[in-house]
This record gives sequence, C-alpha cells and structure tokens, in this order.
Amino acid sequence: MEETSQSHGHGQAEAADLEQGLTGHLLEYHQREAWADEGGRQRPRVGRVPPHVRSEDGGEAYTPKYVSIGPIHHANGTLRELSHGLKVAYLHALIARRTPDPIDDVAVLAALIGYKAGVAAMEDRARAFYKEHVELAPEAFVDMLVLDGCFILEHMLNLATGYEDPLLHRTHWAPSQLHSDLIRFENQVPFFVLAELLALSPLCRDPDLEACRMGERRDFLRSIGVHCLLRKDDEELKTLPTSDGIHHLLHLYSLSLTEARLRRPAGHAGWGASAWRALWKLPIVTLTPVAYLLCSGGADDDKDQEEEEAAVKLPNIPSATDVQRVGIKFKRAPRKPDGGFLDVRLEDGDTLVIPMVNIEQFTAPQLQNLIALEQATPELPDDCSCYAFFMDNLVANPADVALLESEGILKSNLGSHKAVVTYFNKLCQGNKLEVEGNYLRSVFEALMERNRNPMYAWIRTLRKKYFSSPWGIIAMVVTLFVFASTVLQTYISIVQYYFTNNDTDY
Repeated sequence: MEETSQSHGHGQAEAADLEQGLTGHLLEYHQREAWADEGGRQRPRVGRVPPHVRSEDGGEAYTPKYVSIGPIHHANGTLRELSHGLKVAYLHALIARRTPDPIDDVAVLAALIGYKAGVAAMEDRARAFYKEHVELAPEAFVDMLVLDGCFILEHMLNLATGYEDPLLHRTHWAPSQLHSDLIRFENQVPFFVLAELLALSPLCRDPDLEACRMGERRDFLRSIGVHCLLRKDDEELKTLPTSDGIHHLLHLYSLSLTEARLRRPAGHAGWGASAWRALWKLPIVTLTPVAYLLCSGGADDDKDQEEEEAAVKLPNIPSATDVQRVGIKFKRAPRKPDGGFLDVRLEDGDTLVIPMVNIEQFTAPQLQNLIALEQATPELPDDCSCYAFFMDNLVANPADVALLESEGILKSNLGSHKAVVTYFNKLCQGNKLEVEGNYLRSVFEALMERNRNPMYAWIRTLRKKYFSSPWGIIAMVVTLFVFASTVLQTYISIVQYYFTNNDTDY
C-alpha cells in the first residue's frame, strides 16, 4: 500500500514537471513571437545542420576550426582558447580605431556600455534569429554578440583599408581559416546586430576609412561585407538587397554569387568558329548510315558494359566521359575574383564551359555550407544545390575526375580521384535537390538530349569499337575503303552494262 502511494506521488510529480515544462515552452514561444510586427513573423535563420546531413562527414564541414561566431559553438573550449584573445584585441581596436590620440579607460568603458545597450535593445529579436533555444543568460548573450560582432566588423574594416593585423597574420593559416569559418552556416550572427554596432562605432576617427566609405553606413556595411567575402567592390552588384534584407554573412555570400552569375553575358563562338564546326560535322552526318550498319551488331556486346556504367552514376545527366564520347568538348571558363564557380553554360551546342573549382582544406566546406543555407532557406534560389547535383552526375567515377583535371576544370589535394568522387557524392546526400526551374535546366536537357540522340549514340559506339586503338582505326579505314570500292565497282558495272546494251541495239 505504501509502495502504491509512493508511486502515485512520484507520478503526480512527473505530471507537474511536464505541465510546468509545457507552460515554459509555450510562454517562450509566445515571447519569441510577440516582438514581431503585424506584417509577419521572423522565422529562425540559423540552426544546427540536421544529423542525417552532418553524419556524412561527422559535421566537420559545418564546425569552425579557429573562431566561433554566435551561440552554437560558443561553448567550445578549444575555439575559445584559440581566438578569445584576438576577439578582445579587435574589440579594443574598433573602439580606438587607430586614432592618433590614445583614449583612456573611461572612454573605452563608455564605448563598451554603448555597444551593450544597443545590442540589449534587440536581444529578443536576436534570440529568435536562432532555431535552437539559446541557453545563455541575457547579459552573457549580449556580451557574446558584442564581442563576436565587433570582431567581424574590425576584420572587415581591416580588409577594406588593406591593413594586415599582426595578431591575425602571425601564422599563414589563420587568415585563410578565419575566412573559411566566417561562411559556415552554424557560425553566424545577425546582420542587424552588425549594422547596430557599426552605427555606434567611431569610424570618423580613422582617416583611412574615408576613402572607402560610400553612401550610408548600412550600405557601407554591405560593401565591406562583399569585399571581405569576395575581395572585390560591390559596385557591380548594385541590385543586391540593402543590409536590412541580408540575414548574415553567408547569406550575403550566396546572394553575391547568384548576382555575379546573372550579370555575366552568355558567351558564344564567332561566325568563323561556327562555320568550322558545321564543316567538321558534315562528314559525321554523311557517315551516319555506315556507322549504324557497322555498330548495330555490337549493341548487344556493349549492353552489359552500359548497365555496369549506369550502376555507378545517376541516370539523369551523363558523366564527363560519356559527354565527351558524344562529341561535347570541355572548356575552362576564366575564374573571376568573385568566386563565380556557378557560371556553367553550354556554348554553341557542343562546348561545355565550366569554371575551375579547387577542392582543398579551406574551400571544400564552402559549397556544403552554401547548400545548407539553401536547404534551410526555401525562398533562396537553389543555385548551389543545382551545381552540386550537376557535378555529382558529371563526376561519376575516377576517370571523369581525371578528364576534368586534364581540362583544367578540377583541382584537388584530397589525395585521390576516388576521394573527389566521394566529396561530390556527399554534397547531395540528405538534401532535397530540385532540377525543375533551376538555372542549369537548359544545360541538363541539352546534355540528356545529346546523349539520347541515335546519331551520336552510333558515333559513340563507333568510337568505342573501332577507334579505341590504332588497329581499330586501320580496320575502319580498310572497311570504308572496301565499301567505297564495292560501290564504285557496282556503279561502273551498271554503266558498262547500260552502254553495252545500247550499242547492241544500234
């Protein structure tokens, strides 16, 4: 009886805890929504990448290696040990901003109080920016936003003025790793926090900034953000949204890549090159019936091989080696300083132009984080997801990697061609990739149509069967010679027979 009473009391306690927890969750949600205006609700912009995506590489691509930004990796002791001193130094540098007259302790503390007051006024909005509940207390949360936000601002201002801070450049890897960390999806702070901190910063003390400041400070924030990410001025990207419409640095990077792609004119060959291509295709079209007769008998022989190749690549788009077999040539597009790896196009129907992509320690995570941003932000165009889908199909086996490397399109230090194939395969796993309506749809359709075209299929089989070795080429030439001789002899025999009969009649 006593055990039953204890069990009943324990159950009541659990029910009370559950009710209290549910009440807390409901009130927290209500408070997160209360600050939003009547025009709509702000949805969370940053959160952890889902476990089914992180499990592909243990989440290494989404985890910062040098500096943590925001609350998700704030508790990482290793990152704190590496970069906390640099953050504090950058906070002080932003307050002082290299003024010729040293400032005293009172001025430093007054500036810090101003920063904290400005960010504290938007604390609820900043907490709602993150998908997961932020465990930090209000003061600790505000301190983190001030420290991380001022660190980012000072770093961007240094880049805008061409100043290489000795603290950051003590090692060769630190600047590159910092740049890589700043565009990781889980390592972001709201852009509106950066805008507020910039508005509170005494930039007028630094004469070097006057040369690179343009327009209002919020537009100036976008300008230094583009320069930080792409090492270029945003004059060519005037249609980018203002700072009010930018969520964070990774969002700005994604918008800049898409805008840079849209501004590039489509390239095409001149009239001379087009005429030469047409002249080159004339004998191919003429020999198509002959190719069909010669290759029709070998269709069954290649069936097993084609099925084996289909098993190692996605069927939607032919791989690089298959594309080459049907007469498509590869050309490396000039890589612009804005990082425009998205500029893939098909020129004149038979030249696939692809910018060079370098897959190494610092650049490999960029595409994964851009895809994570697109998956978490449905209103964004899925350009990077589409590019990953394209490359995943194009790079189906090590032979494809070798082909693209020989054309100067791929460059990698991952150690092997198979590792490159694995890298592109992982980009698409666990993510929803839409083909319809994307910017590469016309390229997809053209490549698939070319691969299905019977004429190019016959030519592909002809090349596989007869032009894979010098002896095959010799055999093909002899066969064509015999065929042409037979046709010529038949024609001569018919003409001789015709004239012989006419002479007999007379």
